[in-house]
Amino acid sequence: MLRLGSRKPLLNPFCLYSFISNCSFSYSPDSTEVIYDNLLKFCDGLVFLRQIHSVLTTTSLVVKSPHLSAQIIIKYAQFGDPNSARSLFGYINIYGGKPSSFLWNTMIRAYANGGHCFETLQLYVLMRRAGILPNNYTFPFIFKACANNSFILQGKLAHGDALKTGFDSDLYVEAALVDMYAKAGQFCDGRKIFDEMSMKDLVCWTAMITAYEQAEKPEEALILFQKMQQEGLLADSVAIVSVASAIGQLGDTKMAQSVHCHAIRHLFLEEICVANSIMAMHAKCGNMDKARLVFDMMGERNLISWNSMLSGYTQNGKASEALLLFYEMRDSGCEPNPVTALIMVAACAYLGSSHLGKKFHDFILDSKMKIDVNLRNALMDMYAKCGDLETAVEMFSGIHPSERDVCSWNVLISGYGMHGYGEEALKLFSRMQEEGVEVEPNHITFTSILSACSHAGLVDEGRKCFTDMIKSVTPEMKHYACMVDMLGRAGLLQEAFDLIKEMPLSPNDSVWGALLLACKIHGNIELGKIAANNLFELEPNHTGYYVLMSNIYAASNKWQEVGKLRQDMKNRGLKKPAAFSVIEYGSEIHGFHTADHENPYWQEVYRKVESLAIEMRLAGYIPDLSCALHDMEDEDKEHILNYHSEKLAVAFGILMMDSRMAIRVTKNLRVCNDCHLAFKYISYIYGRKIIVRDANRFHHFENGSCSCKDYW
Repeated sequence: MLRLGSRKPLLNPFCLYSFISNCSFSYSPDSTEVIYDNLLKFCDGLVFLRQIHSVLTTTSLVVKSPHLSAQIIIKYAQFGDPNSARSLFGYINIYGGKPSSFLWNTMIRAYANGGHCFETLQLYVLMRRAGILPNNYTFPFIFKACANNSFILQGKLAHGDALKTGFDSDLYVEAALVDMYAKAGQFCDGRKIFDEMSMKDLVCWTAMITAYEQAEKPEEALILFQKMQQEGLLADSVAIVSVASAIGQLGDTKMAQSVHCHAIRHLFLEEICVANSIMAMHAKCGNMDKARLVFDMMGERNLISWNSMLSGYTQNGKASEALLLFYEMRDSGCEPNPVTALIMVAACAYLGSSHLGKKFHDFILDSKMKIDVNLRNALMDMYAKCGDLETAVEMFSGIHPSERDVCSWNVLISGYGMHGYGEEALKLFSRMQEEGVEVEPNHITFTSILSACSHAGLVDEGRKCFTDMIKSVTPEMKHYACMVDMLGRAGLLQEAFDLIKEMPLSPNDSVWGALLLACKIHGNIELGKIAANNLFELEPNHTGYYVLMSNIYAASNKWQEVGKLRQDMKNRGLKKPAAFSVIEYGSEIHGFHTADHENPYWQEVYRKVESLAIEMRLAGYIPDLSCALHDMEDEDKEHILNYHSEKLAVAFGILMMDSRMAIRVTKNLRVCNDCHLAFKYISYIYGRKIIVRDANRFHHFENGSCSCKDYW
């Protein structure tokens, strides 16, 4: 018995054809078409489809029934075989006479939905040449093809055809036009059509909102979303994905909570794409607890879910949590992809762990993962930030010149800069301009080279780079911050202040912060006050700026002013971040706070610190007591300096590590002058290489000197 409603037919097409041909009762052509129509509806594979196609060709139904031939074309496209679909379309053109606009539209639709944009437009040209007029079923798919591949010129020509044929006012044609112009970044044209539409459905609103969101215009996207709600339209899951992304770009936690509630109320979180977007939104707003809550409550997770959560942890400075989640991901059976690798390499770079970095690099190689230019650049950046500049340089040299993009050059220029090798950074910058014919320096390049000049005290070179930059790149806030930092470090505080006053932009906290740091280095209280007062207005809850100004007062023994600032911090509920230094020992990471009694080796480390102090004294070391920012006796100040977190970490390295190995320490704050001086003595006395990464840069201590040449 033939059951047309079953998932799979009980008879294959050949049996069915034989059955229809040999039965004593007759079937009308209409009933035969209905049978095959049902078979096509439940066809679930290419093999079965080709059998049906073969029978319909034998019976000539494939040319007699436009409906059946259209269904076969659609099915071929769905099963990823557009060539067979086009072959059938050509067959009908030869043996069935001129195909109707219905079949042309079907073939255009099949191409467009399959992402075959060029073929879609090529077929549209042939359709016009054949004298077939396009209609309201043609244009939406033409505009879709133009939108997906930015064929905006062809799209405008098709828009002209729509105007001539009068289909430009059709709702679906208008929606497709809005989507095309929006995706091509031509918001004025898209918005003009959108505003002139007599009726706007949810699809149109969503297309325009999505366009603004994808162009990183979140304010416009959310204003439009509010207007949509005022029109009485309720956002569906597709709209919520775009709205959540726009809110994430703004970092608006209140709106994030509101959209999250909307998604819960309408059960949208059951859709994995919505859950992923809500999770990413919370992560971009800095609320990782809520992001993790969404992640943990997901009934099903895909690779995007894991990558979004990993990215959220890494971007919010929770690299250790990202590592734990990565291992959880592996245990779940979800295989990492190159995007996962990019995120985890960034996490290793943030931690500054060369051991973990090498481990992940080996994992990428063992997984036979394709290392494209983005991943290679990320690996170079990781090695540079983990203190292994040699490997970063080696990787750069291993890239064929034609495969180096602007990011490749930027990574190494930045690497040289953060390690204090400003002259090498300038040489590489010159080489980039000479060799990289197709690579133009961008805003990141100039940020990196200006920062390198700042760290190395190359003021004249930095001024020249800034002047050259203005010819091709509009200076941004970060470029001015680098210039202020460079001038300030060099002691040109008044020139730095004059630059701030002449800026065409209103200076932000990074600019004033650079000036405040320079005032700390050079002990300029008056300019320091100006910078600090501006910072307290811009960032009233940023602890670091209060601490910096307090340190300026303390260095000048203005303890009353120090007390006032500390009381102000207390009133605001602000606490100075605790200094913390970590050191890698094999596969282990050991951390030390100042005057730490928690590390299991603290007693041995303390004894070593005390013996180091004696050895350094004998070699000529005199403690820099100005780094003990407390009103107390000199003896007490010296005692405090002995137990700074970075000194404890270095003492641990000397105690535990092979004498041939470099001691690598990472500190969360800027290394103090006294520790910097001490490490030069220790590197000389013990013949050890000590690499310290602080909040600003790297210091390589060897044979009694530092790579920064005491300019930092």
